[in-house]
Amino acid sequence: MNRSWTTFDFRSSAPMIRHAVQWGRDVHLDGRPLIDRLGRVLPPKAADLMELATAVYTADRLRPRGDADAYKLGWSRRLRLHVPVRLPDLWRSRADALAQLLSWLTDDEWSLHFHQVRPDTAPLDDPQGYLFPTVPDQAHVALFSGGLDSTAGLAVDLAADPKTDVLAVRVVTNGRMEGRQRVILRRFGARVHDCRLPLNLASGLSAESTQRTRGFLFLAAGIATALTAGKSVLRVYENGIGAINLPLLESQRGSQATRAVHPRTVRMMEQLATSLSGGGFRIDLPHLWSTKAELLREAPPTYSEAYADSVSCDRGFATRTEGARPCGRCTSCILRRQSVFASGLLQIDVGQQYRHRLDGALPWELRASLWQIHRIRVALEDSDPWSAFLQEFPQVLDVPATERESGRAAVLRLYGQYCAEWQSMASYLGVHMHNWGLEGAAAA
Repeated sequence: MNRSWTTFDFRSSAPMIRHAVQWGRDVHLDGRPLIDRLGRVLPPKAADLMELATAVYTADRLRPRGDADAYKLGWSRRLRLHVPVRLPDLWRSRADALAQLLSWLTDDEWSLHFHQVRPDTAPLDDPQGYLFPTVPDQAHVALFSGGLDSTAGLAVDLAADPKTDVLAVRVVTNGRMEGRQRVILRRFGARVHDCRLPLNLASGLSAESTQRTRGFLFLAAGIATALTAGKSVLRVYENGIGAINLPLLESQRGSQATRAVHPRTVRMMEQLATSLSGGGFRIDLPHLWSTKAELLREAPPTYSEAYADSVSCDRGFATRTEGARPCGRCTSCILRRQSVFASGLLQIDVGQQYRHRLDGALPWELRASLWQIHRIRVALEDSDPWSAFLQEFPQVLDVPATERESGRAAVLRLYGQYCAEWQSMASYLGVHMHNWGLEGAAAA
């Protein structure tokens, strides 16, 4: 096993090393749409954060992982980055904390080195000034992905406060994503302001598909937008099951179950944002203690067309083929379909036209989901449910709220509700949930 460092250098005068990366040639980050939308140039801290997150994401995509194994020997990498920034002393003082955050997200070892940027070489430099900022006074900032959670969460916020606008932040990495997100945002009208950051790697450069730094990139975009807009809160519309994302199988280790908006990730990013803002900064997960079905039942029917337009598929935007349909069998598609059944809002998925049916021979992702549900149900039926749940899913201790009794109770309620909601999906599939532990363990 090769455990040597892979070095990526983003300086315009990078030494002649194998992995020199050039802005504008190898990776293109376009800040113009966001700057024009806000009527404000990104302040140095915000611009640095966004460019750093892009550099991290680029390195993650360029360096392939080895074959994964139970001990993560092939999964983990050692990545060293040289990044030009406007405030090198500020970022050097945070290098260790950033490396810990990235290690938590990716299971990789990171070494971050910051250098003074040369004038007019950073992708988000913009000499133009703006006389009139366009950020509404009554507005808050939220991440928007085009998935069902972000669409429903946005609708809930708009309905809750009719006088508040939303700055919907999205990082666009391909054309299919761009088109679908634009269609959805138009459904919400003038109260939603599209804050997009296009980001593209040069064709043929990407060598790794797991993208475990994607959460860092998106949260950084939200924080950078909030800091530019003079706001101190970022909203993230993810349901609790998706955010905590307990492993489906015992063989999954570490970040093999993605931690993009895990509560611990959010807390670490919140601490970083607070240190940059010079005051308080908060990242809200307003639906952390709700299942996806509960979030759907809370969402106003006014925006039903937007929910139907959303795409929840892990592979939904991976292909650049126009008109490609959601797969219907990845874990995100399964969670979406389960929540639609549980909420009784079947009309949301009438036009989805999934590529794969779920009846007949059950795909392994569905079998793994059912096996996880069985393990959750057995733990919750124990005389000491928290101890049993913790023994089955020790990863739950990574959720900061479990430090308190109220947080542990919230976790048990969330997963109890999730188990109960699976019954409607199981009935559709002809699966007897109470027998699944005996029938499904080997299959999973």
